[in-house]
Amino acid sequence: MPTRIRLLSLVLAALVISGPLRAANLDGSSPEVGNAEAVRLYVEANDFVTNMAERQYSYDYLQFYWKRAQSNIDRIRRVYPDSPTSQSLARGDLKIGPFKLDYFKERVLYDLELKRLGAYDDVNCAIFLYGLDPNRNDAIRDGTLEDIVEVLARRQRWGEALRFPVLTVHRPLLLRSIFRIAALYDQKDIMRLMMKTTTPGEREKAGFDPILAEALALGGGPRSDLYKFVADHPTDAVRSAALAGVIERDMLIRHAEAAHVQFTDSVTTVHLVARHVSHRDNIPEVAAEIYAGTPGEAAPLLAVYNASIGTAPDEGAGVDARLAFMRFLADARRFDALGSYAADARLSGSDLDACELKAIELFAEAGRTEDAERARKEYSQRGDAEANAAALAEFRGRMDDYDDQLVARTDTFAEVPITDPCVMATAIMDWSLTPNRSQRGATPWDAVVAKFAGGFDNLPKPKSAEVGDAASTLKPY
Repeated sequence: MPTRIRLLSLVLAALVISGPLRAANLDGSSPEVGNAEAVRLYVEANDFVTNMAERQYSYDYLQFYWKRAQSNIDRIRRVYPDSPTSQSLARGDLKIGPFKLDYFKERVLYDLELKRLGAYDDVNCAIFLYGLDPNRNDAIRDGTLEDIVEVLARRQRWGEALRFPVLTVHRPLLLRSIFRIAALYDQKDIMRLMMKTTTPGEREKAGFDPILAEALALGGGPRSDLYKFVADHPTDAVRSAALAGVIERDMLIRHAEAAHVQFTDSVTTVHLVARHVSHRDNIPEVAAEIYAGTPGEAAPLLAVYNASIGTAPDEGAGVDARLAFMRFLADARRFDALGSYAADARLSGSDLDACELKAIELFAEAGRTEDAERARKEYSQRGDAEANAAALAEFRGRMDDYDDQLVARTDTFAEVPITDPCVMATAIMDWSLTPNRSQRGATPWDAVVAKFAGGFDNLPKPKSAEVGDAASTLKPY
């Protein structure tokens, strides 16, 4: 064996023998060096958690440094177990920021991971808000579910939409939301898949046939196809959906013309699309064809159409006709009449609520900020639920203002006076589907998550220990 190699072997053997005698630290450092490094690691970790907080930084940024803080604590315990710092940690004498060590690792970092995911994008944020109270069961939360699924479908994320976890009672709502988007946007492959993978009972509960009738009407194709479909599916729901779709299409086109919106062959709004707009329907003739033999049954829908072209609804008219007339007043710039309509019509109950909320929305859409604010504040005085509904109405109007388009900035959503997380999720999903949406600066979802789930007090343990460990562990890099 060459002399140099033999000497190297002797040196390595000596180091192996003498190592444990020189230091108890895993990295081979002396006690003095190890103690100093343990102090440095703790001070750095404590600074990360003490000096960095929600609202000041994004959750993604915050998580990176807070997980580094936990990594520092783990390294102290593993590499410098005999250091005074490690002993103080073991006794519980030291905290990391305001948190006890186990609480920080097991609960804070897990909660931070959930918030980071919730602030990732608009859909994640809505899902996060929707899931804050899994035991909640009301119409507002159901509407939020429908909005989330609609956005997933509109973005061609069909698989995610179809797999979205829902209770059995909500499955018809899920199927209806997905199938409606597939029908409106003529996604034949998805429609065939859903027809193949659902039972007749599920299709009936979800309203597949009425959805197809509405889609045919909004599509603006040959009306002979629509009439044949109605004849082949002779139910009240199908007839109503067919005529309603024709009327909706006509109203969308006329509103776009009144607002001087540039369009070619289609008009798109948040939830609807009207195609082949060069074709215009004679609504009374279409109604007579769809309701041949029973023309009186078309009266409620014809009242909506007549209201949309300026005929004031009579005393017994339904709320849809009243809302259509208010849209006519706004498009005609008759804002005094719009503001007083609900009072002049002597409405009460749910009809009054719907019309007052519509006035708030239409004022905001027209850029009449003072009128919208005044109406919102007056309506909000009735209670928390009313305040949330009024804030949503005003925000929807701002989204639809073509002259002064809403630009979403860092705090835009967080500053909207909505306190119900599901109502906020609905506002976010509506915005994400707005044709003229615009965003500048940092994404606004961190501020929304902080508003509705800020703080780290009294957190529960993760349901899964494995997930909790993963949330607190810094990946090697």
